[in-house]
Order: sequence, then structure tokens, then C-alpha cells
Amino acid sequence: MRSLTVFSAAAALFTAALAQKIQGVSHYSPGDPIIHIENTSPTETHVYKVEGNADNPPSAYGAGNGNLPMATVLPGQTVDFQVGPGFIGAFAGSEGAGTRFEVNFRGDSPGDYKTWYNSDMEFGMSNTTIGPTSGSKQINGKDSLAGEQDCLAKANSAWGSVDEATQRHLLDTGYLEGSTGGNGALTAVHMDKQAGEDVVIFFQITAEMNAYINPGSVAGKASGRMVAAAATADLFSWSVATKELTITGY
Repeated sequence: MRSLTVFSAAAALFTAALAQKIQGVSHYSPGDPIIHIENTSPTETHVYKVEGNADNPPSAYGAGNGNLPMATVLPGQTVDFQVGPGFIGAFAGSEGAGTRFEVNFRGDSPGDYKTWYNSDMEFGMSNTTIGPTSGSKQINGKDSLAGEQDCLAKANSAWGSVDEATQRHLLDTGYLEGSTGGNGALTAVHMDKQAGEDVVIFFQITAEMNAYINPGSVAGKASGRMVAAAATADLFSWSVATKELTITGY
């Protein structure tokens, strides 16, 4: 009976820890950077891999540590993740196997503050978005929501524009699953660092995923058909005049 009681108490503590609605640094003042992580799923727990820059200051979450404890968000829950002043890092869905969001809260400049962020599907993709909590536009006036609410639907919207031979080839890679032809449809999509050029080009250029699939021209490795994909990837960097962002998992 004693062992059962101890186990039950431990399980309760574990569940309480998972359900914590405030994560990150303990010190928070109005105006400090914060990321709200919303889980709209009624059944699935979302877990994000958290990374911090090695040069993050003591005021920032993790203070210079790279891989940090995972951020867990229960079904229907919103977590307020207090990243702390000066934080640069990333949040990646599906325990690191999903869409990765890089954020930079060091855009302080007199009268011209910018928070930088981007969405990255180079390592994986998940139905997740990031944007300013206020819904404000990018500083250049464009839409500020990065990522995709439904990666499969976005890929399917472009599938019919691909000829059947290319469809078969893409399915053979294993990164896309489904059927070919005029009535064909995709049933699943995947991404990782090992994906070939044809897969990258389909997601980046044909399907126009709202994220970068290729690391971009800054990597200096693009050649041939990948030049266009790299140029497209360079467009996926957002900046807004707010220190409050929301990551939404669907």
C-alpha cells in the first residue's frame, strides 16, 4: 500500500509539473519578451524542444545553454513561456522533429525595436505557426504568421499541378505518401535533413510552404535548381515591433 501511495503522489506531482502554465525564467516584468505557446488540440500533448544561444545573457532563459528542458503544453492549454531579456533561441515542435521557430529578442535600437523570428522546416514539419500575439503585421507591412496550420493540406493544394511521373518519383522518396494522377491525393508529408533536392523544391517552391525548407543562400552551397529554392528560403525572416509572440500548435 505504501509503494502505491508513493507512486500516486509522484504521478500527481509529475502531472502538475506538466500542466504548469508559466515556464521559463522566474523573473518577469511587463515589457519583457514572452512567448505564449497555445495547444488547440483537444487530445494531443505538444512537446517543444527548446534551444538557447551560447551567448545568451544571465537575464535570458538557459543563460548560454544550448539544449534546454522541453516545453510541454497539455491539450487545450496555453503556456506563458518567459524567455527573459536578450533571449535568442529556438522552439521546435514534435520534440524537435517538427517545425522549428528561431526567435531573436535582441533587436533593441533607440526608437526602432524589432523582434526577429522565422519558421524552419528543414529538420521536420508540424502543424504549427508563430506570429505576434497582437496580430500586427510585419514591419514591412506583410502578413506576420510564419509556419503552416496544416502542412498536408498545403502540399495537397499543389499536388495536382505536378505531372504524374514527378508524383511517382516524389512518392518513391518516402517523404510524401499518397496516390498519383488527376484524382490523386497525399495522405502524409515528412521532412528532414536527408531529403533530396526534388523533395525540397516541391515543398519550397511548388507547394510554397510558409517556412524555409532549404537553409538559403547564406549557406553558400546552393547550385543548379537549388539556387531558386535558396533564394526563396531567404525570404522567410520576419520582424515585428513587439516582444510578445504566440506559437500555436494545431
